[in-house]
Amino acid sequence: MKVLLMLLGVPLLEILVFVQVGGKIGALWTVLLTVSTALFGLILVKTQGIRTLSHVREELSQGQLPATAVVEGIILLVSGAMLLTPGFVTDSIGLLGLLPFVRKAIAESVLKGMIVRQTAQGFTANSQIIEGQFDREK
Repeated sequence: MKVLLMLLGVPLLEILVFVQVGGKIGALWTVLLTVSTALFGLILVKTQGIRTLSHVREELSQGQLPATAVVEGIILLVSGAMLLTPGFVTDSIGLLGLLPFVRKAIAESVLKGMIVRQTAQGFTANSQIIEGQFDREK
């Protein structure tokens, strides 16, 4: 139901914004602005993506799990798709995903939610109790 609402709501919202902006600045400027934000966004996605890939490689070379960098890469991919979608609303959301501090906050929130969910599932799925004794060596 939510997906259907988004599939109908986002295009309708984009049309409404296009009509409003086109009425203020004209149709040609509206189209040029939409194309320029897509091109600008693609350039930013490319540079940010290369930077994120270098972070992944650096963390892997240090023996660390690059979970945050991988999630940031996924956010960059979604942001790039939003920027390629014609419209001011999707462009605004896509540009937000390109801001490093926003992207990092979203990635950390996603990872934190995944850890909490995984931990909760682990306690319910592995609720086996093993009795025994423990002797501390001196």
